Amino acid sequence: MKSPGMMLREAREEKGLGLSDVATMTRIPRQMLEHLENDRFEEYVAEVFLRGHLRNYSRELGLDGEQVIQTYERFSGRKRQSLTIPEERRATPEPRAIAQAARQNTPAASGAAAVASPVNFDLQRYFETLRPSHMVAVVLVLFGIFVMFSFLSTNRATAHDPTGFPQADESAWELEQDVEQTRWLLEQPGEEG
Repeated sequence: MKSPGMMLREAREEKGLGLSDVATMTRIPRQMLEHLENDRFEEYVAEVFLRGHLRNYSRELGLDGEQVIQTYERFSGRKRQSLTIPEERRATPEPRAIAQAARQNTPAASGAAAVASPVNFDLQRYFETLRPSHMVAVVLVLFGIFVMFSFLSTNRATAHDPTGFPQADESAWELEQDVEQTRWLLEQPGEEG
């Protein structure tokens, strides 16, 4: 019995293609093609990617993808996992049926909408799935909003509100005029004599 990798390698060599050529055609990385041809299926993280790559590689070489998948299942002992739908989900009407009932404004529309939208929200499950990086991001955003709000709401004097500015007394104005006059005198060229 040929392994799936052997089937793929022989078909590729019969067509005279290199791994780089197939990688370009299928857009599957060359290293992953090598894993497939060497039957190193444990290199794949998820079964769905492995099966997809086997199917695409087979199709590009003109092989029957389902036959290669079946060979893989016999070779590895892994069977295709069937998707089972829980009983309560099977009874849920399809979105098209809900939308049609809502357009017709029938009593079934309210019942269908009640079935389609879950009312119970599991708060504990929500917090279990929340990542620490999300919490940090939320805290930073809230801190930024707080800083912006405090910056905008501070009591500052503006040109429209001159009462907020401190008023200078007469001695301060006289001192400023004396400083300006002294500066002017110092900047004048001296008389040479």
